[in-house]
Amino acid sequence: MNSQKKRLDVWSIYKCTHCDYTWNISLFSRLPVGRISHTLYRRIMANDEATLVHFSHDDQILKRNNAVLSGMPEFHVREQWSAGHLCNKRLKVHIRLRCSFQVSLLSVMKKQLFLSASEIKRRIMTGEIAGVTLKELKSTKRKTAGIVIWVSASVFYSGRKIII
Repeated sequence: MNSQKKRLDVWSIYKCTHCDYTWNISLFSRLPVGRISHTLYRRIMANDEATLVHFSHDDQILKRNNAVLSGMPEFHVREQWSAGHLCNKRLKVHIRLRCSFQVSLLSVMKKQLFLSASEIKRRIMTGEIAGVTLKELKSTKRKTAGIVIWVSASVFYSGRKIII
């Protein structure tokens, strides 16, 4: 952070894990001091991890700095389901992201359903997976609003070993 009189410049400094190259991404440029909340100011000064993650995934900041996210971030999927579903029922699957990142829903579904991409495509064509097209699944442009997909219970449970 740099302050010159009544204006702030705030950067996030990134370092490559392979070659130690560092670069700055501007978070705020020439921001009047009165326009930043005290809470945000304290979080930035403390290098708060949640704040840094928020800014590192902010589409507007990345675009303004001609930066893009790359690679495949680690992700965690929290499932809540009941073993009491009948095999001919459809399950409503909500996929919500905390922040925008570049990973396709196809990757998430492959990992969670234990199916190949071609098998998922076949299940979409047969209607066993509905509410999303293959083009939408392959897209890495995700928004945090989320998506709802309907999956037949037989597909959902097919690759799982359920111990009762």
